[in-house]
Amino acid sequence: MKQKCPYCGHENILGSDHCGKCLHSFTQKDLPQPGKDKLQKKIMTERVADFISKTPPILVSPDTSMKEVIQRMQALPTKGCVLICDSNKKLIGIASIRDILLKVAGKVKDLEKFPVKNIMTPNPEWLDKDAPLSFALHKMSIGKFRHVPVVDNGIPIGVVSTRDMIEYLTKNT
Repeated sequence: MKQKCPYCGHENILGSDHCGKCLHSFTQKDLPQPGKDKLQKKIMTERVADFISKTPPILVSPDTSMKEVIQRMQALPTKGCVLICDSNKKLIGIASIRDILLKVAGKVKDLEKFPVKNIMTPNPEWLDKDAPLSFALHKMSIGKFRHVPVVDNGIPIGVVSTRDMIEYLTKNT
């Protein structure tokens, strides 16, 4: 069976990654393409790095006390989570306001001695800085996430939140 190149018409072996004649890549062929709708086009083509807040995310180590985590979140009330990083600044976990409410509030007596690693979600889902907004929406919808870290080579540079998405969609519709 053959696969016809949509650009030059060359017959290629089925499953080829690129055309044997014009070298056009077939890897993007099955991805949905935006229609004429302006909002749909933006969601499918804008990168998450261009969309995330200019305020850097709250980054902490796994041994940071919950007292410090809460103080840092109170200082930046629009940030709904903290990102936990190892000594190389690589993302290893996430803890949200919801985690604090469900796992800490009324349960932990000494916040100074209780590290964030005890409540963090290890190895969280994340997005590469070059991912389109549609990937963020999909990941948040499927995983029921309110916050998704955005990384550049494993190092967090921001967070996409449901608040960001709602603000974006209401401004662009």
